[in-house]
Amino acid sequence: MMNKPVIFMFSGQGSQYYQMGKELYENNAQFRYWMDHCNEIVSPLIQTSLVDVLYGKEGKSKPFDRLLYSNPALLCIEYCQVKVLKELGIQPDFLLGYSLGELTASVISGSVSLEDGIQLVVDIAKLAEQRTQSAAMLAIMESKAIMAKSPDLFEQCWCTGTNFQENFVVCGLPHVIQNLQGCLNNINIISQVLPVKYGFHTELIDPIEEEFKQVVKKIKFSSASVPIISASRNEVIKELKEDYLWEVIRFPVNFEQTVDKILEKGDYVFIDSGPSGTLATFVKYMLPSNSGSVSFQMINQFGRDLNAIEKLKTSLLENVI
Repeated sequence: MMNKPVIFMFSGQGSQYYQMGKELYENNAQFRYWMDHCNEIVSPLIQTSLVDVLYGKEGKSKPFDRLLYSNPALLCIEYCQVKVLKELGIQPDFLLGYSLGELTASVISGSVSLEDGIQLVVDIAKLAEQRTQSAAMLAIMESKAIMAKSPDLFEQCWCTGTNFQENFVVCGLPHVIQNLQGCLNNINIISQVLPVKYGFHTELIDPIEEEFKQVVKKIKFSSASVPIISASRNEVIKELKEDYLWEVIRFPVNFEQTVDKILEKGDYVFIDSGPSGTLATFVKYMLPSNSGSVSFQMINQFGRDLNAIEKLKTSLLENVI
């Protein structure tokens, strides 16, 4: 067993890419079994094979930004990675989700069934694509204080996520984000457009609120077998309520504040069960130099999945009693 509580982390939109988890799918029987199971649930809902979409001809460098496919892909990839972790004997004490990752956490916790979770993320995608206008998101490598210092730059933008001290995300209409990135380039501030084409965590998705809540009413909630740490509410949740799921996609994410609050309570093992390792990186930037907490990723788009899993196993052995 671990000598520190284990937190599984789940990233949201923006962390996805084509071919994510492919090497695991081809070489890890547990991952493949559950991915095929998820695919059977998803495929009738999206009118195509999710596995074919993920592992077809598109390379990692092409933006994977069709919400109808990327939403269920993220949930399924994260769900299957947890199955791999559990096969390795690694169990979570807490689940921490970022945006859509909170919906993954609700499934992993047992609060929402896999079938309902997949149906929900597909419904969110369909509603967003049909009822909301296009938007764009930009990750900015700078303190969020720049928004107050340069209000004209950010006049038509919303902050949708605070990741760590010098990393936050804004959303706006596509031409606004394009102009903002140009201005940031001119003052040597690094930014990156994320593969997200809708205005989650802003008023741009308000047109889907009523229909979304009607969808959620069909879900049968159960008690969470593993507590969820909500990055939207910045608190531990054991019983899911209907409004919580709307808050997850509507209001900004404060990942930095959530992790800081966790770290005040002691030392933890953070394991990023998302596809890109971004949350593990965020946590590393936040850990004090004298911290006993550690942060690991499972896979990312730059390395080999199997090597990444082996590295994770080796690293975790150092944190076993």
